[in-house]
Amino acid sequence: MAAIFAALLWYVGIGSLYDSLLNIKLEYLLLAFLAYFGINLLFTLRLKLVLRKDGIKTSFGKTLFAQYAGMLTSDVTPGRSGYVLTPLYLRDQNVPTSKSLSGILGIQTIEFLVKVVGGVGAIIFLIEVVPAVNWLQFGTFAGVNLGLLIAAIGVTLMLTGAIILAAFTWSERAISLFNRIANWRFLKRFTGGLMGKLEEYKESSQKNRKAIPEIIALTMACWILKGFEWYFLALSLGITLGLSPALTWLAFFLIHPLVTALGFVPITPAGAGVQEFGIVGIFGLLIVDPAMAGAIGAFAILARGLLIIEDLVGVPQIVKSTSSLAFSHRKPQEQTVPNSVPEGIAP
Repeated sequence: MAAIFAALLWYVGIGSLYDSLLNIKLEYLLLAFLAYFGINLLFTLRLKLVLRKDGIKTSFGKTLFAQYAGMLTSDVTPGRSGYVLTPLYLRDQNVPTSKSLSGILGIQTIEFLVKVVGGVGAIIFLIEVVPAVNWLQFGTFAGVNLGLLIAAIGVTLMLTGAIILAAFTWSERAISLFNRIANWRFLKRFTGGLMGKLEEYKESSQKNRKAIPEIIALTMACWILKGFEWYFLALSLGITLGLSPALTWLAFFLIHPLVTALGFVPITPAGAGVQEFGIVGIFGLLIVDPAMAGAIGAFAILARGLLIIEDLVGVPQIVKSTSSLAFSHRKPQEQTVPNSVPEGIAP
């Protein structure tokens, strides 16, 4: 990760990056923060609705802190896999892990599918608006433009994740297959306690299907807000329509799901460095002005930094949940009272 970021800083230039950050417009940066706050509010509402379909009532405030904790964990784990620890952060509301996990995996399935649609839309958008000469900077690999190849890999990665999650969340056949594997006599001794949880998970998954329309609606609303977040972040760094006719709100709305797919590449925490290079490469197609390299690099870094800074709200919940988990696993030491020993007999 350090090597990737070092290469990124060398590519955009530390001096121009510093100048761009120094001249940032704070009013637009604040609007970007507010947009991300709105996204987390909608994420929390989405999670509450899914749990309610399964008969679980939760506090909005406590669920919001659990949401931030899950996002912060995903910010520092490969492939953003840490978000599946959100059920741990919901335990202080007595939410059964099997129910919260099935709900979260169901939400992520829809999220991935929406991003696949957005990624395909972004590729079509870029092919339409980017001059052919601009694509040449990427070069080719096996006769295929390298930029388009990377974009296609990102979309394929999201689609694969969506299919796997959908199968495990909603397919009874997939769950039954897992059940048979877990009951294999060589594994059964290690998975004996898992079977009861698996049945609970299966029941919750079926109930969560009823929440699919709400999940889709709220996910689309979050996607729209994400477009505004990136749009305001670009304006704060002077990346405006005057640099390219294609730099409208629609461009940020479409490009976001394509680029963030690279955040799921499990070679660095949350695809750190890989996603930033993706942002620099794609905006380099739209902006041909070399003087804007620092602003584009600053955008790539702030797009992640803004998330991490706001997600720090979840630190108290992480500390609280992990501490309670550690204490629950501690068993009090048994104190034994020595038996009385008859006189004259050595103990």
